[in-house]
Parts: sequence; structure tokens; C-alpha cells
Amino acid sequence: MNLTPKEREVVERLRSHRVATMKLLRDELDVSHMTVVRACKKYGYHSSINHNASFYTLHDVPHFDPDGLWFHGDICFSQHDTLEKTLVAMVQNAPAGFTVAELEQRLHTRVANLLSRLSRRQVVARCFAGRQAVYLATDGLRQQKQRESRERRRQESSAHTVACQSAESPYPQDCDVVLVLQVLVQIIKSPQADAGAVAKALCASGCHITAIQVQRIFEFYSLKKKRHTGGRRPGPATRPG
Repeated sequence: MNLTPKEREVVERLRSHRVATMKLLRDELDVSHMTVVRACKKYGYHSSINHNASFYTLHDVPHFDPDGLWFHGDICFSQHDTLEKTLVAMVQNAPAGFTVAELEQRLHTRVANLLSRLSRRQVVARCFAGRQAVYLATDGLRQQKQRESRERRRQESSAHTVACQSAESPYPQDCDVVLVLQVLVQIIKSPQADAGAVAKALCASGCHITAIQVQRIFEFYSLKKKRHTGGRRPGPATRPG
């Protein structure tokens, strides 16, 4: 490697910083822009794929993760060199594809416009989960597996959310404190009424509630209603003559 003394200074200074900008290296070493460029090209380097590619590191400094990424704080370097190549590789290899938000959180940079362009060029595929775009591999078999994995994740997340809400909420599903209190007051007024009767009475007073909601409140708070068996009530005891 035929480095001039000035170029060697650039390499050693960049190694000591691990990550640095062009301006920092120029100012600290009092060298030209081209001297820094030549030194980096001769030795080998990576420029950041975020922060407008303004940060540099030597090629043998990063230890890339399975996605081919290495971070220095929030500065991201990629084994794939450019942001475009990084996005394509990550989308193609992802088990369930990626949304824009997932990639932006991972890479610490905005990627929505670039992903749209890649989709139009058919470098990556795109589908929609509700209003959310999901970027997928272009290979048909790989893409189908990603879609299935994404759907499983959605179902698992939905089930987890419902379970957490049930565990954390002090009120039954679709019921709030006002409805609960109105039902309890009505039960005090009519202790023998079933769910349908309670709902009917509350609706007549202007409360919007269904018999199903009333029943949920009964079950949630273990309110056991006494019900008549339908037999005749015993009459008053007959006094002896």
C-alpha cells in the first residue's frame, strides 16, 4: 500500500477517532480534501449511510452485525456501502419484510422516498397491511413466506394486545366506569332483574347499553343474580284453629 506520509497521517488519525468527518480530518491535519480522499481510497473505507454520508471509518474498524450494519452512536455504516443497496439486501433477507417505520428505526434515517423509488423500479416488492406499506422480496416463493410470517406476527400481536387489555383493565370489554356504575345502581333498584331487563330499563332512561354489555358486567364482577324457579311461592302459614 503506497501511502504518502500525509496520507498515512490521515489513516492513523481516522483510526484514532474510529469515526470522523472530512472537515475534522482536514482541520486537524491541515491537509486538503483530496489528500483525505486519496488516503481513504488507498487504505479502504466506509462512509455512513445516514447523516448524508458525511462520516468516514476505515474498512477494518467495523464489526458488522447479521444485517451487515455497524453503529457508532447513531451513525450507521453498512457492509453494502450505500443506503440503496442496504435497503434492498435487508428487504430481500427479512423473514417478514419491513415497513418504512421499522427500517427507519433500524437505520436512523428516512427511507420512505427511496423505498418508493425502489418499488417503482421493481427492485423490491410492496404490499399493504391496512394503510401500512410492507416491502418484500421480489422472488415469488420468498415473498409468499414473508407475507405469511407478517400475517402471523399481526395475529400474535393482536392476541397479545387483547390479553394485555383484559389483564390490565378494571372494566369489562366495551364498558367504562360510567356504564358499570349505572348497571350497579339499576341492580340495587331491581335486584331480581336479569341482564336483558337491566339493559331495557337503562335504555329507557337514556343510557346506551346492550344486554351483552350488562351480562359482561355481571360475569366480570361475579354478580350472581337470584332468579325465581317458576314455582308457586308458599302462602302464609295457617294458624291452628
